[in-house]
Amino acid sequence: MPRAIHFGAGSIGRGFIGPLLADSGYHVTFADVNEALIDSLNTHDHYTLHILSQKSSTTEITDFSGVVSTSPDLLEEFPKIDLITTSVGAQILSKIAPTIAKGLKRLQKERPHAMVDMIACENGVGASEVLRKEVERAFKQDANPQEIEFFDKHVGFANCSVDRIVPPFDPSKMADSGDENGKEDHALDVGVEDFYEWVVDQDALKAEHNIHGMKLAKNLLAYVERKLFTLNTAHATVSYLGYLKGYKTVNEAIEDGQIYGIAKEAVEESGAGLLKKHKVFSKDEHEKYIRTIMDQRLKNPNVQDEITRVCRAPKRKLSRNDRLVGPAMMAYEYGAGKPFNLVKAIAAAIWYDYEEEEDAVDIRRIAKEKGVESVLREICGLKKGDGNADTLVKEVKAAYTALKSELGVELPN
Repeated sequence: MPRAIHFGAGSIGRGFIGPLLADSGYHVTFADVNEALIDSLNTHDHYTLHILSQKSSTTEITDFSGVVSTSPDLLEEFPKIDLITTSVGAQILSKIAPTIAKGLKRLQKERPHAMVDMIACENGVGASEVLRKEVERAFKQDANPQEIEFFDKHVGFANCSVDRIVPPFDPSKMADSGDENGKEDHALDVGVEDFYEWVVDQDALKAEHNIHGMKLAKNLLAYVERKLFTLNTAHATVSYLGYLKGYKTVNEAIEDGQIYGIAKEAVEESGAGLLKKHKVFSKDEHEKYIRTIMDQRLKNPNVQDEITRVCRAPKRKLSRNDRLVGPAMMAYEYGAGKPFNLVKAIAAAIWYDYEEEEDAVDIRRIAKEKGVESVLREICGLKKGDGNADTLVKEVKAAYTALKSELGVELPN
């Protein structure tokens, strides 16, 4: 039986990557800092994956175990593995890298001819490359020549694109109401949408992996940007506008015709740039992808995704290469037309003022004290003197001022 370590036993790990690996015959060892969650994984022999679609279904997940990621026990797993995957959040990769480096040295010592691949299944571009740099730095410090050769020739780091909506899910509601232990027995269960896509850079892999549901591709950046600049763009646009109009969930907000229209046109603007930049997708294929997202995935009544969850970390989501500013700049750079609706989405994100979101509070402070342009320069990374960046700044400032009258709502202070 092939074996994998998956860092991150949260809903993405248990609801997306872990099940695909288990379904492909892997024993999956989940590594996480949450000791209670790891205890639960080790005391249950299965959990249920709930597919939240029009015809909901369930799948039982088995062949897994858990280990606390800060425990020495984790290092004992490395000599057995063929694959390492992660879903911890891109900002956590540097924290798990030293442990991975130690584990790889154990693997090299006990199985010097083994090939092992790592796939960081995080949102964003190039997460596995980020992980590689961090692991390499830790691994090669005080490494001997044999270890260095092992790392360079036997360890692969493959970037990927991951696409599946895993909303907050209360497993206790799926339990039999007469079962006193129902909540505990179902604590590991996860709810996911039926759609998923996992595309991996095949040229970066060192070994062959027969994993059901994993698509290998040579032009990975096209898939990464298609997902980030379509699904994530639509998700963010609907959510930031929905917040301003008082909606609580994404599927409520997207039923608002005005919000739907802005979001649909925003991803069409993004798509125009994507098709010019990447020659991988046909126009018809991309239009079908947009329709699936807008008319099926985000409207799925069984996926109750809270707007404040989707809106979280607005500094990252407003950054230069992320889901809002990234496609707007791409439209300018590739001559794909003016991104009128992406501009509105950026403005809505700057208006976002959820008081429990530290990023939002800080963005609102900058906007009030120094002006919207300072947000665009400091947070969004739009450098003064860059013609396209200056154009976008001008357009967003205008949209920011006009958004109140366009939406017909009172905006935050």
